[in-house]
Amino acid sequence: MRILFIVLMVCASCFVTCGQQRVIKGEVGQIKANVMYLYDVENEYRGVHQQIDSVGVEDGHFVFTLEDKAPALYFVGDSPYHGGYFFLDGQEIVLKPETVTEENIVWAVTGSPLDQVYREFNQRVYAETFGRVKDSLNALFCKAREREDRAEMMRIKNESEPYYDEGYKKERALVNEYIQKNRENPFGMYLYYFRVFQHRDFQTVEDITSEKKYVNGFGAKSSPYIPRIMERLGQYEKCAIGHEAPEIVGQDTLGNPLCLSDLRGYYVIVDFWDSYCHWCREETPALKRALEHFKDKKFRILGVSSDREKKRWMDAIHEDGSYWDHLILNRGDDVMDRYCIQGIPHIILIGPDGKILAKELRGEDLIKVPEKFVK
Repeated sequence: MRILFIVLMVCASCFVTCGQQRVIKGEVGQIKANVMYLYDVENEYRGVHQQIDSVGVEDGHFVFTLEDKAPALYFVGDSPYHGGYFFLDGQEIVLKPETVTEENIVWAVTGSPLDQVYREFNQRVYAETFGRVKDSLNALFCKAREREDRAEMMRIKNESEPYYDEGYKKERALVNEYIQKNRENPFGMYLYYFRVFQHRDFQTVEDITSEKKYVNGFGAKSSPYIPRIMERLGQYEKCAIGHEAPEIVGQDTLGNPLCLSDLRGYYVIVDFWDSYCHWCREETPALKRALEHFKDKKFRILGVSSDREKKRWMDAIHEDGSYWDHLILNRGDDVMDRYCIQGIPHIILIGPDGKILAKELRGEDLIKVPEKFVK
């Protein structure tokens, strides 16, 4: 009987924890809107949001009622691009517009203890990473750009760099401090996901295994960020060193179909780039040296471009003299996601059997690393 009682208590506890209802009550104040929207936040840095719900505004008020939503960061506004963030925690949260501009809404939040931690963190980041100084320099830079005063733009850029460099170090320290203090609650998992994980790369299976172990050490097991992390790590496994490279399909410079698998049997440097990317095109001399160095070997280079204008792509190839295999991706191709590419240039080495041998090659490594493999 005692065992049955314990089981019932555990089930009841799970129902209270997992099936709890959360209510978000809000006022629109001076916001001119008949409908307010609630969004899940997929990428805070880039402002990528996914709509969850919408409600009408009545007498200046709105109410969202949520079932089974774990504590996490959300965005409320009158569009995906105009609104403000808050951390959902607690059963009844009240939102009131504190500041409304054309760019965003700053919500005053009550009823959410972890939202207070979220705001304290952001305030410290702004204050301790020279936020006011950088805002002032950015404003001056924009005015100089409007005047097309390139000399002044360069002067401001040079003056800004020390603040950004030192500010980045201070922000990293604050992120680590708050993660360690909040490892057992949902805020720590949120902070790690958005401020650390989304900016990391995992090149090997060992890296991925270690990351899974680290993430499982956080206390907020019901956090929605954990399954997102595990799904992303699953994608990294498919393009890790030692795994067969995902297929790449596009059109060559003559408009003919070209695939990565067409080059099977060769060592292939795959260079993900586009014509607008300055740093991508800076790698061209090193790629030329690699092609010359391995000219008598079974070695090829494949440029993979995400350009949308074929003429600009072709012009860049001719301007740079990058005369090797090239393909331009079809519009909407998700190859960047399949290769878990954070940014370009992204240069990898693939073996004759189609497996990935090395990643993130730049400069001299475009010769040094292939030399370990190319026969």
